[in-house]
Amino acid sequence: MTDVRSDPRFDGLVRPSAVLPGAREALLPAPHGPDNHAANLLRTSGGELLCTWFSGPEEGNPGTNVVVSRLSGDGWEQPLLVASDPERSEQNPVLFEPGDGLIWLLHTSMEPYDQTTAHVVARTSADAGRTWSEPRVLLSEPGTFIRNPPLYLDDGTWMLPAYHCGASGDRSVVEISADGGRTWDEHQVPDSADLVQMTIARRPDGGLLAMFRDRLARRIYSSTSSDGRTWSAPERTELPNNNSSVQLTRLGDGRLALVYNDASLEREQFRWVTKDGERRKKALRTPLVVALSEDGGANWPHRRVLQDSDSEYWQNEIGYSYPSVIDGGDGRLDVAFSYLRKTIKYLQIGA
Repeated sequence: MTDVRSDPRFDGLVRPSAVLPGAREALLPAPHGPDNHAANLLRTSGGELLCTWFSGPEEGNPGTNVVVSRLSGDGWEQPLLVASDPERSEQNPVLFEPGDGLIWLLHTSMEPYDQTTAHVVARTSADAGRTWSEPRVLLSEPGTFIRNPPLYLDDGTWMLPAYHCGASGDRSVVEISADGGRTWDEHQVPDSADLVQMTIARRPDGGLLAMFRDRLARRIYSSTSSDGRTWSAPERTELPNNNSSVQLTRLGDGRLALVYNDASLEREQFRWVTKDGERRKKALRTPLVVALSEDGGANWPHRRVLQDSDSEYWQNEIGYSYPSVIDGGDGRLDVAFSYLRKTIKYLQIGA
């Protein structure tokens, strides 16, 4: 079998897309392992674009670690290995810059193949991600996971979506810090069993909208809040979910952009897979779609397919998933996602 790390396509060069008119794309270098997943993007205050993800033998393996790459000119640099605890599996990294002169990197860290042991680790960088501090445990309760970056309230409070994985199932919470990440106060999302990986954006009316992954692969769910601390019970939206991550962001003109997989078990979009010796249905992780809302998430009339199934997908059940999306400025979106988990794919597209 060919080692995907030597795939010549994974050179990081940003080129015109062969399938999306007007778009540009790149497949990032992936030298640290065959399994590459859970990307998150950050545009720094200095204008640089960073991408972080986890890379290694496989999810849950203690050799799976967190890396960070930088877009330099028309190419992504070789990723820097940042987190590499040999005793734990490190996953789901997020980058953010709260305006204190530092870039923060958060990620989960767990004992091998046991999500109930996870805690959240923090590092900071004073040089735009070129070097990083020693790690510290930020959220210590066992089973705590994150996936999407924090949002900031008007008073400077940090609002970090999180979720707890336990023997009785998963549930979502919001972690609030009023002192720059030193201490945290947890707030429950009611009726959020099986709804995880909350992603939050500010609506044009000033309120907050959150959207959730559905463990049962039915629909994307949504919740609202006026203060980030008290949330409505999540409700089904019109948008399908395949038990995979989604990400939401607000654009400079007030529109909301959401990237997700347009597939669900509810719509019988699945393939048969074998896990632990048993055959089961797995919802498709294709196509990957961007949707735009002009009314704060009430409706999503503008949709565009970013990545569809192809011959390579049908040889690999993993698909195209776990997107990150940010406002690229000048009417552009920057998007990154797992490309068959062989590497991370980056897209520049019109908004």
